[in-house]
Order: sequence, then structure tokens, then C-alpha cells
Amino acid sequence: MILIGEKSVKYLYILSDYLNSKDVKFFGGIYPRLLVENQCISEGFIVQKYEPMYVSMIIPYMMRFKLELCENEDYTAIVLADGLSSKIKHLTDTVYNKIGNKVTYIGGGAGYYDLQHRPCLFDNKGVYKDALFICIIKSSVKLAVEHGWNVLDGPFTVTESQDNILFKVDNYNAFDVYRDVIQEEEGVRLYKEDFFVYAKDYPFGFVEKNEDDIIVRDPIALNEEREIVCVANIPEGSELYVLHGNKESLLNSSIEIVKYCLGNVSSEYVPLLFDCISRAMFLEESFEQELVNIQNKLEYPVEGALSIGEFASKKNGGLIIHNKSTILGLLEKN
Repeated sequence: MILIGEKSVKYLYILSDYLNSKDVKFFGGIYPRLLVENQCISEGFIVQKYEPMYVSMIIPYMMRFKLELCENEDYTAIVLADGLSSKIKHLTDTVYNKIGNKVTYIGGGAGYYDLQHRPCLFDNKGVYKDALFICIIKSSVKLAVEHGWNVLDGPFTVTESQDNILFKVDNYNAFDVYRDVIQEEEGVRLYKEDFFVYAKDYPFGFVEKNEDDIIVRDPIALNEEREIVCVANIPEGSELYVLHGNKESLLNSSIEIVKYCLGNVSSEYVPLLFDCISRAMFLEESFEQELVNIQNKLEYPVEGALSIGEFASKKNGGLIIHNKSTILGLLEKN
């Protein structure tokens, strides 16, 4: 698996030709920034060697999977996907419908810092968008997810949405409702041109029917019809909240994530970290402290990426897409 910092993408084809000449199988993603120990860097490569039981590129509703997974064994599924694809939920549903909760999922959405949608996944054969790679390895992983955001307003009810577009809440235009909440809090009028300037500080949180946990959703743009474009879906019928946080609450969550993982680890491990790009934008110069909080408690060096959407298993084994969250996995070293 290869993670590439976006400023090194010009070397992708050189690297690909070299690895193909050596008959090395590989897959990977282009990410806004790479995370190495307590550093956040835009150039370079992270290369991790695995012996996969299964690895494949997935497109919506097309996946061949005939591998028999033993119920008494531990498996980890590393998921890299096009973070800005409008079909991201279809991709994760395709995976889960085939594999279910027989594996523990961890991963992050690929893409570029400017949040412009373009090809960001690759393997021996080419470069792709609107796709997902999954790599299943025979290994356990200690997994934790935290975000540190708090409820500012709500609940509202999502009355109309499709894929990653939010149309209506409580039967009102979703942008009008969201704009009024931010205007009351910030004292500013929100427009299409400066939408993300404020939206990155006020994410959505939703709770699905028969669930308790708040899942964070990142509103990233306003389209021409004044509909809110999010990173991943917000289901119709779910409870919706407008969230807010501060640097202290977010940094505290990075401390908690390490405590949880280390409380469950009992062997040598490889730390794998996916941290949301807009979380880093919100923390600004304090983001380095988040990385320090994580690395200083771990015995082994952290590797990972700033991601556009984070993937993890729920408590019941389901595969969920997070935004503005930190996902840390300690993979058992075989």
C-alpha cells in the first residue's frame, strides 16, 4: 500500500513504471497531507507492505468476493476510497453487503487539499476516481474514533436528501436553516462564496434511527440550487444537529483516542492514523499538538494521512463513514 502526498503526485507514473518492471503488486491513494509521527507533510510517500488475503478495486454494486473468512480469526480491512465521490455511500455499502461484520474496517478518503474532485486512487493498471480499494489482512486491530465536537443547535429532522446532498430539514430549505444558525452564532450572513470559511467550524451531526452515537458530517460547498454538498451522505429521517467545538475539545479527543487503544493492546503493533483534513484546517497551527498527543503515547511511529472522510467499524461491526474525526488503529504486528 502506498500513500502519496499531493505535491509528489508528479512522481506517480515513474514509481508505477518501476514497480511494474519489478512485478510488484500495489495500490494506494493520493492524499492532501501525509502524517508521519508528529509531522504533517505535503510531499513524500508512505509505503506499507502487507500480505493480503484479498485486495480489489471496487465500483458501486460491483464486487467479486468468494473468500471464506473463519469466524474465530481476526481480520482487518484497510479501505482507501475517493473521498469526494458522490457515490461514496454506495461504495461502502457494496463492500459491507459482501463482507459484513467479519472484518474490522479502517481507512480514509483520498483527494486533494483544494477539495476539487479528480482521480486520486491508483494501482498497477492506472489512476481512478469514484472507486474504492479494500485490502483484507489476517491481523487484529485496536480501533478508536473520536471527534470532540459538541451540539450547538438541534435536533432537526432530515426531510429530503440524496447521496451527499442535503435538500431540506424540517421541510425547510436546509441552507436557510443552517445559515440562520450560523448568523445567530457568528453575527454574519452566509453566502455561497464564503460558505466553507464558516462551514468548516460548524459541521453537521446526525443520529440514525435506533442509534445513539452522533456521526459528524462535513458541509463543504453550496451548489447552484442552494443545496448543501457534504462529504458523504446524511440519511433521510435522521436527527440532524449543528455542531461546534473549540481547539481544547478537539485536542482532548486526540488524547482519549490513544488511551482507549493502548488500554486494549497486548502485542507489538503498527499505528495507522487517518485524521480529517477540515479538522486540521480548524485547528490550524494547533494541529501539530494533536499529532504530538498521539505519537508521544505510542511506542511505535505513527503513519497515515489527512483524509476526506474516515472509515471505521461501528460497535455492531457495521461500516460507517465519519467526517471531522480522528481514527487510530493499532494493527497487530505478525
